[in-house]
Amino acid sequence: MKNAGAVILSSSKKFWNQIINGPQSYQFYTALFLGSLGGLAFAPFNFYLILIPIFSGLLLLLGRISSLKRAFLLGWAFGFSYFTSGVFWVSVSFSKVGLGYLMPLVVVGFSLLLGIFPALACALTCLWQRNPIQQVLLFCGIWSLTEWLRGHILTGFPWNLVGYAWDLPMLQVCAWVGIYGLSFLTIFLATIWVSKSRKIISISLLAAFTLWILGSHRAEQGHSLGDTGINMRLVQPSIQQEKKWSPEHLSKTVNLHIALSGLEAEKPLKAIIWPEAAIPCFFENHPGLFEAVRGAIPEGAVLLTGAPRQEKTQDNAIPAHVWNSLFALNEKGEILAIYDKSHLVPFGEYVPFREILPVEKLTPGTIDYSKGNGIKTINIQGIPPFSPLICYEAIFPGNVIDPTSKPQFLLNLTNDAWYGHTNGPYQHLSIVRVRAIEEGLPLVRTANNGISAVVDAYGKILYRLNLDAIGFIDFALPKNLPYNTIFSYLREIPFSFMIIVALLLSYLIRARENHVRDQESKTESR
Repeated sequence: MKNAGAVILSSSKKFWNQIINGPQSYQFYTALFLGSLGGLAFAPFNFYLILIPIFSGLLLLLGRISSLKRAFLLGWAFGFSYFTSGVFWVSVSFSKVGLGYLMPLVVVGFSLLLGIFPALACALTCLWQRNPIQQVLLFCGIWSLTEWLRGHILTGFPWNLVGYAWDLPMLQVCAWVGIYGLSFLTIFLATIWVSKSRKIISISLLAAFTLWILGSHRAEQGHSLGDTGINMRLVQPSIQQEKKWSPEHLSKTVNLHIALSGLEAEKPLKAIIWPEAAIPCFFENHPGLFEAVRGAIPEGAVLLTGAPRQEKTQDNAIPAHVWNSLFALNEKGEILAIYDKSHLVPFGEYVPFREILPVEKLTPGTIDYSKGNGIKTINIQGIPPFSPLICYEAIFPGNVIDPTSKPQFLLNLTNDAWYGHTNGPYQHLSIVRVRAIEEGLPLVRTANNGISAVVDAYGKILYRLNLDAIGFIDFALPKNLPYNTIFSYLREIPFSFMIIVALLLSYLIRARENHVRDQESKTESR
């Protein structure tokens, strides 16, 4: 048995050496293959151990490259397949509006664009790398920095950050250093094997195990928080995207929401929550429909629903502005509060550079949605103050609450019917629940179709409605943490410190090696 293991190990080393020492095409195709495995690390698979061969393999390939251009192209190849396997579902939305023929172009174009970030990480690592541990530190720092840039440049797309691959115990680290900090630690654990230092690897594994134990203990504390005693109902109608905005299906769509809301509850409800654009029309254009909606609100309760909002021009010909909004209504039909989505989806809700791009947005209508005034806390009598987050607004770390008026829970209205039966809805839920951990706040998530859920302040999913399910969840709102998490207080300071330390150590190791080499050269010259 031992001989068989030795043979396999020897064969593997020989095969890998042929790749990294072989023609450039071998390395290029290997990078493509490694990147293509990336989708397995995230929901619904969450096979996070796959990150070890993916990133260790990538780093070994970079160790044999001295050309900046080659390193950039190799990183771009890796990034292209990495994002193709992870976010291919973005293209499915085009098929929902009759543009299915554009799906291959969207997948290729989007993945090539996102692939620039891994390409930069690989090129910069190759530029300054020296010994294995210095290479690991440098790569971890630069990769994490490029993930942060991806989350901020051109409105940002912080999807499938490496840290999201973990399960609940390790995700608790986000309460201390945020998801970017956890991504840094994840990359370090995935690449430390390249250092070949048994001591450093052992210490790293011990530290990871300690974090996992602490995270497991922290996650189990959720049951001790209890709930607020405020009962709510979230509704998931699972209406097909092709029918969602059809005028012929308008009454049927709204009536389904009303029917699910009107079913008897065991306890009096304080709030009924409908998903994003649950009412797919302007209220003022359909007074009869508005009356029907008002009639579905129990006495003493409020309805929180997504619906578009408009501001008309003086001649009322066309809207001057249209917003993707959340309305809070009482049983009298009074509008208690409005929130306008402030982080819009490029090409989905507006067309960037519309003056030069001859395309239309995917959502109905020819007018771009307008941007709201930003994240805010809504206070309504009878329910705790909350932070409304429409669709993918909830994927942005550190930008989900108003710091001047802290809410007691996060409310995420969404519509993942755009993405069909793909990884997208599962990844979306996996991502947004981390906001609960970071902020120490429970999260209530209502999807038209997707995965609706109630998440406690430790990120544990208490209740959920799966993809395609039609139904509702009655629940008592979980309590928020009685204290601020380290992340909610310090935000990205711990992550920045981690980056600085990694890059500084990498520099010092390189400087020390250069110094030793200079001393040896002087000795030889004598």
